[in-house]
This record gives sequence, structure tokens and C-alpha cells, in this order.
Amino acid sequence: MQPQAIVLKKTTRGSQAVTSLALVLTVLAGFIASAGHRGIANHTDYAASRFFSDDLYAANDDLFLTLPLNLPSASTATGFADPAGHSPTANSAPLSAINAPGEGYGGPILLITNASYRSNPFGRYYAEILRSEGLNLFDVRDIATVGAATLNDYDVVILSETPLTSEQAQMFRAWVMAGGNLIAMRPDPQLADLLGLSEADGTLTDAYLHIHPSGPGAGLVTETVQFHGTADCYTLSGAIAVATLYADATTPTPYPAVTLHNVGGNGGQAVAFTYDLARSVVYTRQGNPVWAGDERDGREPLRSNDMFYGAKVGGLQRDWIDLNKVAIPQADEQQRLLTNLILFLNRDRKPLPRFWYFPNGHKAVVIMTGDDHGTTGTAIRFEIEKSLSPPGCSVANWECVRSTAYIYSTNSLSDTLAAAYHAEGFEIALHVNTNCANWTPAQLDWFFATQLAVWRARYPSLPPPVTERTHCIAWSDWVSHARVGLTHGIRLDTNYYFWPPEWVNDRPGMFTGSGMPMRFADLDGTIIDVYQATTQMTDESGQSYPYTIDTLLDRALGPEGYYGAFVANMHNDFPDHAGHRAIVASAQARGVPVISSRQMLEWLDGRNSSFFGDLTWSESALHFTIVVGAGASGLMAMLPTQSGVGHLSRITRAGSPVDYTLQTIKGVEYAMFLAQPGEYVADYTPDTAVPVISGCRGASAGARSERLLFANTPLPDMALGVPHRFRIE
Repeated sequence: MQPQAIVLKKTTRGSQAVTSLALVLTVLAGFIASAGHRGIANHTDYAASRFFSDDLYAANDDLFLTLPLNLPSASTATGFADPAGHSPTANSAPLSAINAPGEGYGGPILLITNASYRSNPFGRYYAEILRSEGLNLFDVRDIATVGAATLNDYDVVILSETPLTSEQAQMFRAWVMAGGNLIAMRPDPQLADLLGLSEADGTLTDAYLHIHPSGPGAGLVTETVQFHGTADCYTLSGAIAVATLYADATTPTPYPAVTLHNVGGNGGQAVAFTYDLARSVVYTRQGNPVWAGDERDGREPLRSNDMFYGAKVGGLQRDWIDLNKVAIPQADEQQRLLTNLILFLNRDRKPLPRFWYFPNGHKAVVIMTGDDHGTTGTAIRFEIEKSLSPPGCSVANWECVRSTAYIYSTNSLSDTLAAAYHAEGFEIALHVNTNCANWTPAQLDWFFATQLAVWRARYPSLPPPVTERTHCIAWSDWVSHARVGLTHGIRLDTNYYFWPPEWVNDRPGMFTGSGMPMRFADLDGTIIDVYQATTQMTDESGQSYPYTIDTLLDRALGPEGYYGAFVANMHNDFPDHAGHRAIVASAQARGVPVISSRQMLEWLDGRNSSFFGDLTWSESALHFTIVVGAGASGLMAMLPTQSGVGHLSRITRAGSPVDYTLQTIKGVEYAMFLAQPGEYVADYTPDTAVPVISGCRGASAGARSERLLFANTPLPDMALGVPHRFRIE
């Protein structure tokens, strides 16, 4: 039997402590015997606006308690079955099958990993980073299979953190000297000379960096941002710094974080990240793995925010994310630095296309959700959203206001009505209930299996749930929730939750350092095919509305360019919800879509299965194909307007002109156009005019510089392997 709800009448929060086990068992016995009992679904006159973040919550002075039946023991780790002997996961996909997201599509970028390097298993996560950045034109190879001939097939190589043999180091050195473009992540010291670096003593761990606001850093965040993991200390020995390491948010070091070096006379270039970007992104997004399973905020059960919460009683440390910088998507901005570097490195060979983050050029999206604890609120909420939608709107084009209701398996919503709402584009999915208790993976599997069975029996007309939020957002370890959810068909998870209120302190932002849904990674480096979509807005975190949503959207649409898909949980228990209305109004005023979790999942899968193919450069034209995945309606392609030979003059598809608009994104000007399947040609017109530079001054005496400094003229890409002629006045 699935977990059910018990009502303890006229109980206040102060009296919870006196609710004895005997009383609970007595009520439970009566509850089981009552064939007609519908749990809290009988109580639809919710007036309270306060939820307790444990297994007890209150409304109208009634106390609601949820308890499981037939719960497996904590010692039942694998191979467990229900009392009838049936295994809940007998037909589930094996976890070994979920590493496919770490593969590529083919193309001019090669990601080199090392499966045997267990000190840092996150090399394959660069595939997820490239995919999130729309660079769906890469291959993935293990270093054991890479030889000199392999490198010659690619324009850009990303070398994940790995030790090298002397032969491998020489292989990369020779390839770059011959004109290759290498990006080395926390490189083997054998490559220091190739990278234009000299080793210095020491390392920095979990510190900060500052991206220089010129060249590939143009348009990115101008404040210092955090990185997680260890950075090696080097000094410049021919390279130029693209970013500098900081000991803290305000104290610079003499050591670079990211560097760029021109190598030899054949156009070779070598970039070094002195820390491992992939590990940093995973740790920034998912929290401190050392704190996994540690109750740090003092509020049971364990939740995702415990892996970010520094102020543990008796174990005070600084927060994992500097909340003074919570407005900045710190991981995203560093991914975009990598993207800019790839494009700039390759510009003398050929411009590289990419896909935009969201349909139809949207820079922000609101993913609206509402947890429903057995009320009739979901139907009312959906009707409100229909009334707020523009007449004649298209659900497929994200024009209608839509949302997800996460409901208990015993909700009173009928199957007929649920099916009608689903047909209108709403999502109804399971709100898994662990009784606000910590769980083992076996117990969590049991909760999913038993509650999904009841849910499917109650809603046979609905598709199986593919997105999820757990009651009380219980998250007991690093990533077992995502793993277990995947075995039950869950592909997008909203359990990372910006809470509790005194920690949030009404600061709008991204406590995971990201506004982008991306897949989870396990500590062994496995990429789990479940998207982490962090809930950054709630109605129980002390956040003000519309202030919170206005701030997030204005930063996404404004000069900061902090793009994102912002998840909100406005409980459906209170269907005509002021916070919900404020979020929808703010989004609509700015032309931002309000969608369901399922809509976002379908888009992500469609975008991530789209790719560019057959890229060739002939004289001054780029030839390529686009394959558009199912669900990627409104997919936008982006092509840099500058190449090594000149400026983009036209794009054609199957010989017909393609309309495009010009946009500058993170310092790079792109032609943005609707990505439709087919064969494309982008023509670039050679530059013939000689640029005039005025206001020239030299670097200070004694300073080492490979660039001229210009007072009145933007710095050309002289250090990026692109030849230029100048007339200096």
C-alpha cells in the first residue's frame, strides 16, 4: 500500500512533540480500516499559507502527517521485493546504459578523456558543457585511442585533466606547432612550455578568478567568480592571461587562471585552464560532495541545500556558493568563456556554428510548477493559467501559460479531467512522498515504485511521469535520487531548492551557479541522463514577488546576459496565488514564456539531439548541414559574423537565402537564424579596407607585453591567431 495521509485534528506546531507513536499507530489503524477515507483530499478549504519542511504540515489548525506502509528496511540495498515477491525495478533500464550523454556527434572539435584516470573522472562532462553551449559538433575519444593521425582530423582539441607520457606530450607539442588548437585542462606540467607557462610553487583550492574584459573574455562577467577544485600556480612565460586567479573575492594573485599562447609560425595556439573546468562546473552546480549526507542547516530531512550551507552548528565554514555573488551564474559564465575561446581559436580556420539555448531566441524561460498535497487546487490553477493565456496562443510555440502540477498518487483530480488538461498542454506528474524522511536508495526506489503503481492505476489516461519533485525535497546523498528516478522514467528533476528563508535572505539569484538545466554527474564521472532544473523561486523561502522574478528576468534580458530557465514552485494548494500571478505578469510583460517542466524536457532532448554535420571550408564559404531533433521547434542557429578572411555576407539553404538577425552574445557578434534541416552555405566577404588605429600608446617600461594598448580603438584579435594589417596614426 502506498504512503497515505493522516489528519491529526486541531493540532498546533507547538504540540507536535507530544504526538506519540502510540497515537500515530492508533490513528493509522483506524485509517486503514476506513475504506472510504481519502486522506487530505477531503480537506479542500485550505486557508493557511505556511508549510512545514518536514513530514508534518498545517492548514486550518489541522496537522497532516504522511506515513508509508510496507517500507523496506535500510539494510535492503539491492534485490528487494514487495511482500508478494515482485521486484519494483525488474523492468528498469540498467544504470550502465545511461552514459550515452557523454558521447558526441562528430565534427571539428575533439574531446580527449582518460577513463583510467580516477583522480579526476569528470573529463566526459565536457561533452555536457559543449552540448549546453550548443556546440553540437564534437567527438569524444579516450586518450588510449588517440595518435598523431587522429589529431590531424580536428581543428580544436580539448584535453581533459590527465597525466601524459612523454610520447603523448610530444605528440600534442608537434600537433600545435603544425597549426593545431589545443585547450588543456589543468594540464600536465610537461606541456608548460607549449602553453607559454613556467611552474610556480603552490596551488589554490576553491578560490576565485577574474576574467579579463577583452578578447575572448569580452562581454562576460566583470566581477570575480568562484571556481571549485584545485588550480595550479604558474607564471607567464610567453602566454597572455585571459583570466587571473584570486585568493578570495578581492585579492588578486600573480598567477593566471586561463592563458592563451601563440605557438610557432603555422598558426598554432594553446590555451590552458589551470584548474579543471568540468569538475568546477559539476561541484558548483551540485554542491560540495564532502557535505553530501551531512545535515548542515539543522532542519531534517537532508536536502540539496545542505551541500551548499556553510553555517552548520559546530561545523561553521563558508557557504559553498558565495551568496554575495548569487546573482551571477558563475558556472555558466565560465562555460561561455570556454565557448568564446573555441570560436576565437578556430576563426583562422573556419567559423563554427552553434545553437541558442531556448526556442525562438528567448533569453529566459519560467518553468512554473506547483506542488499539490491532496487538494482540488490543481484544476483551479490550470483554469487560471488558461485565462491568463493570450487568445489563440500556441502551446507548441510556448505562447500559452502552462505549468506542472506535482500531485500525490491519491489526489482527487479525476482521470478524465487530468487527461483533458494534459491534452491542453499542462503536465500532471507524481509528487513522490518519503514522509519528509531521509532515505536509502532502496527505500527511495520503493517509494517511487509503489506510488507510481497507484498513480498509474488512478490516471491510466496520462503518460508516465518524466519530471519530478519530492515532498519536502528530501535529498539524502550526492546523486542517488537522480539515479533512482531515472530507473522509473524521470528525466528532469526540480529538487534542488533555494531554501531556507534566512539563508536566501530575499536575494534573487542562482545558488547552484547556473540558470541552465544540465545533466547530473556522479562522483565516478558517469553522466546521468536526468536534467537538474534548480528551483530558484519558491513560496516558502521568504522571497518577495514580483521583486525576485523581475530581478532574474531583467538580468537575463539586460546587459548582464544572465540567461536562464527559472523554476518556480507556487503551491497549487493555494491555487489563486499572489506569487504565481506576479511571476506570470512579470514574464508576460517581458515576452518571456511560462511553461511546464515537461515542455522544457522535450525541448532539451530535441535541442541536444540536433547537430551540425559535414562542416567544410572552401575559399571563403562555410558548408554545413543541420539535423533538427524531435521536439526542437523554434531551434535557432548562430554563426559568428567574423571569419579569418572577412565578414559574413549571406547564408543560403539549398540555394535559397536565409533571413538572419545580428546579435552580440557575450562579446561575439552572431547571425541568428531559424535552424531547419538541410544543407547550408555561409559566404564571407574578404576584408580589403586597412583599419586605422588612433590613440596608440606603448606598454609601461619594463612590462612584458605581446599586444599594443589602444586608448580609443577596440583591441583587435591580434593575439588570437588572426592576421591583420594596420595603419597607425
